[in-house]
Amino acid sequence: MTTILHTESSPGWGGQEMRVHLELIGLRERGHRMLLACHPESELAKRAERAGLEVWCLSFRRPIDPRLTWQMHRLLTQERVELVNTHSSVDSWVVSLAARSARVPVVRTRHLSVPLKRDPFSRLVYWTLCDRIVTTGEAIRRHLLAKLRLNPSKVISIPTGVDLRQLDPHTVDGKQVRHELGVQATTPLIGIVAVLRSWKGHRFFLEAVPLIVRKVPSARFLIVGDGPLRRTIGQWIEQMGLKEIVMMAGHREDIPEVLAALDVVVSASTAAEGVPQALLQALAMRRPVVATQVGGIPEAIRHEETGLLVSHGDPVALAAAITSLLSDPDRGASLGNAGRRLVEKEFAVETMLDRLEVLYAEMLTRNRANSRSVVPSSPPGS
Repeated sequence: MTTILHTESSPGWGGQEMRVHLELIGLRERGHRMLLACHPESELAKRAERAGLEVWCLSFRRPIDPRLTWQMHRLLTQERVELVNTHSSVDSWVVSLAARSARVPVVRTRHLSVPLKRDPFSRLVYWTLCDRIVTTGEAIRRHLLAKLRLNPSKVISIPTGVDLRQLDPHTVDGKQVRHELGVQATTPLIGIVAVLRSWKGHRFFLEAVPLIVRKVPSARFLIVGDGPLRRTIGQWIEQMGLKEIVMMAGHREDIPEVLAALDVVVSASTAAEGVPQALLQALAMRRPVVATQVGGIPEAIRHEETGLLVSHGDPVALAAAITSLLSDPDRGASLGNAGRRLVEKEFAVETMLDRLEVLYAEMLTRNRANSRSVVPSSPPGS
């Protein structure tokens, strides 16, 4: 059994935090002791505690925090942590400094495709303070290598996996969701499942709605998720006169059923994406997908193979792609079937956990070998 600590300073709940939770649960089921240090008021902390994980609630306020770094050093030592995986900027600074002093190897997971600055701080984090870097997509890996000129062997892409047992189109259907929404079985339903953030492109999705309705008057639209733009998106719907055909469902836990209820799943993101879990889930449910060419999205949504890709920020192109799938259900079904096969082959949760275990084992073996090679200095006066 290996003792592994994950750290996450973000208080939010989105794809990044979901992946952390998925790794914690998955690796615990494989016999590892999994610890979590995170924001005390975060949804991640609540879910991890409910799952029976060992959770340390810490206030990660700033990157350089000597008191918290010392607290983390004591935690690493007392709990005999063998490996640390950090996930956000602030916790990466604090915990990596503590891990260095405790001689514990560090993995830095990079989830987003937000451009990095080529400055001394980025170099210190990615060159010096971590031993290996995991990205959630190959596009993010290529960006890090190009921007920071890292050794390619230090950076590995391990995309987030999805649980195919829960995402089974043979056993899950969307009848109850459609009944709840008041949408008939024959009514075309198009939806976007994402945290309500600026870069998720909800504005462009809404701008595409009138263009779609011109060709498919019966179409209805669903926005699933919660987040900082919830009120703003509601105002956009009101201002654009779309209240009768666009529904906001808020946060949902029944995502497989929601996806099963949709005729087309959309991602209109404009930036920052790795490989979004919602799109992988849609593919696993054999749903037709229209998405933008942003970040790692094309690694899963392969144009004309597992879905359709359009340029970001272009509601006309988005509407055209969606209406093309609505008018040709057989084509949509073919894309959905290909998407399921791709997820089974490359994006299953077991594949992700397998690759993480291989990486962790390699790092621990190297760390133990390095520890044995350190010769203690002779005491004074010898």
